[in-house]
Amino acid sequence: MRGVHSFWSRPNAIRHQERVYMPDFELLVLMLSALKWQEKNGSIRMITDKAGYEFFCEKGLKHLWSEPIDDSLEEINQKLKPMSFWAGGKLYALEKTEAPCAMLDTDLIFWESIEEYLDSDIVAAHEEELNDEVYPDAKKFTFHTEYHYPEEWDFQLRAANTAFLYIKDSSFKSYYVNSAMEFMQALDGENVSPIVSMCFAEQRILPMCAKKEKKQLRYLFGQDQIENQNLATHLWGYKNALLNSWEERTEFCVLCIQRLLRDFPEWKTVIEKNPQLQKYLFYL
Repeated sequence: MRGVHSFWSRPNAIRHQERVYMPDFELLVLMLSALKWQEKNGSIRMITDKAGYEFFCEKGLKHLWSEPIDDSLEEINQKLKPMSFWAGGKLYALEKTEAPCAMLDTDLIFWESIEEYLDSDIVAAHEEELNDEVYPDAKKFTFHTEYHYPEEWDFQLRAANTAFLYIKDSSFKSYYVNSAMEFMQALDGENVSPIVSMCFAEQRILPMCAKKEKKQLRYLFGQDQIENQNLATHLWGYKNALLNSWEERTEFCVLCIQRLLRDFPEWKTVIEKNPQLQKYLFYL
C-alpha cells in the first residue's frame, strides 16, 4: 500500500515567527512513522513545499521516505488561508496522489501491517461525536460566494477522524477533495475558530460524501479501541504533556531513540548529527 505524509510549512512558520520548527519528539515520531510504514506496509512519500523540503534536508531526513520529497504544495501558499485551514495541505496532497492510497499524519505510527483492515471503499481512524465546540450547526457558517451544501448531504452523520485515511477509488477521492476545497475557498472564516473550519472541511464532509456516493466507510478503531497502542500510536493528544514536562519529554524521546536504534540502526548517524536529538543519547 502506498502511504502519504504531507507537511504544509506555511501554518507552522507563522506560528513560529516565520521559521519552520518541529520539537524533538515530533521529529522522532515522524521518523518512526515513515520507517515503520515502509517496514510493515509499503512505500511512503512526503508531499510538502519548498520550505518544508529545505527543513527536512537540514534535519538529515531527505532520504527518510521511499520516494524523493515532492515540494509541489508550494502552489497552495496563495490559494488558502494558512491559519484557518492549517491542515489544508493534506487535502491538496491527497489530490496529487493516485488511488488506492493511504494518508497518515506525521505523528501517527503503525507498528503492524494494516492490510487486513483495508477491506472497504474508505477507511478512517475513528468516528467523532458532533459536539458543538468542534462541529457546530453548519448553518452558522457564512460564505464569500454563492456556496450551497449539496442537498444529499446528511448532517446527522458523525464526523470521521482522518489522522489515517485510506481511499480505494479515484473518482470518490476527487469528489471528496473537491467538496472540501470548495468549502474552504468559499468560507468567510473571520469569526470561525480554525479548529471548527478545518475539522468541517476535512472530517465532517467525508462521511457525507461517502453516503451520497454510496461508498462504504469503516474505521480502524471503535470508540473503545482508540487508545489501542498495539496497532498504532498517535501522538496528537499527548503533545501538550510533552511540551509541559521536561521529565516526560526526555523519557519519551529516549524511548523513541531506543526503538529507532534497535529497528533502524542505520539512522544513528542522523541522530548523532542533529543537535535537537543527540543530547538524548546520553541517557542510553
